[in-house]
Amino acid sequence: MKPDIGKICFFTLLYQEVYCDVYHGSLTEECVVTDFSQVTEAVESCQSTILSNFDVPAGETLMLPLRDGTKLTFRGIITFEYSERSDYLVMINGTNVVIDGEEDSILNGQGELYWDGKGTSGSKKPKFFALELHKSVMKNMNILNAPMHCAQLFNSTDVLLSGWVIDNQAGFQAPLGKNTDGFNVRNGSNIVIENSLVFNQDDCVALNSGSNILIDNLTCYGSHGLSISVGFSQDVFELNSLQNVTFRNSSVTGGDNGIHIKTHVDAGLGLIQNVTYQDIQLIDIVKKGIGVEENYGGAKNVSARNNIPIRNLILENIVGSVNITAVPIYILCAEDGCFDWTFANVMIEGSRENSCNFTPDDFIC
Repeated sequence: MKPDIGKICFFTLLYQEVYCDVYHGSLTEECVVTDFSQVTEAVESCQSTILSNFDVPAGETLMLPLRDGTKLTFRGIITFEYSERSDYLVMINGTNVVIDGEEDSILNGQGELYWDGKGTSGSKKPKFFALELHKSVMKNMNILNAPMHCAQLFNSTDVLLSGWVIDNQAGFQAPLGKNTDGFNVRNGSNIVIENSLVFNQDDCVALNSGSNILIDNLTCYGSHGLSISVGFSQDVFELNSLQNVTFRNSSVTGGDNGIHIKTHVDAGLGLIQNVTYQDIQLIDIVKKGIGVEENYGGAKNVSARNNIPIRNLILENIVGSVNITAVPIYILCAEDGCFDWTFANVMIEGSRENSCNFTPDDFIC
């Protein structure tokens, strides 16, 4: 029989380069990796790779270009040594793969060594995960103290993220964490994020572009809410478009915002369409219970733009409270920027009046 010879190629999202390694022979059934130096060989040659109890050296990225149909497991504590940088701690690429965290496993980003209360405006801080996955499952991940953005899913299709715990509770105390987004999805289709717990200091989840996305049973503490943030391209319509999205059965406690939809005034043309928020509970929200802003990213008091209109937005069974200084419902639409909205059983308690320049039919703002 001829040996199985081929290539593994990994497209790095940050630097837009491709790295390829040649592999030879059949796969070993299972490999347990206990030192960073063993990772590359194991990922190239093993059907099932277990990463177990080691430190990732300062300045290194845990590169995991997984072969089709393989399994990756995190076991014990993986600690990422401190290094000021702006790239990623972990990069994973794969198709038909299963990625799992064993019970009591922890990926420790040591964010407390980086946090300065300034996020991207302060010292350099690495992001945690860059993920490019297809027909894959990533479950039971336990992330401790991400320096910045935790899980960024790029250019992915048919993906389930389930059973995650993102624990940045330490960032609620000085020195403060900032820009520690939980989940980001950019240019993804057929994505499910479910049954997860997030403590952080930016969006619990932020959807930037894509289609057919379900966010189900997320519990968020702190955060900037269950968010849609669209408008990161100057000229590609698809990268400024988000369609067929549902957030459901989720809660936000103590967040700056509860539900937050923002379109970027400095972007090119795009579209947000067919978005539903259903059965969402908001508790002690700090700034806006429900916030829709079509002037995001511009100077203070910049006018709203209709470059990315919002069509067919449904809010159903959205209940809860904001604190004494917060606005329960804030809607700022551009002229011809908002169409065909439906609000049903939306009840947010607060001391201040709502502020709306656009009101869905049969709803009193």
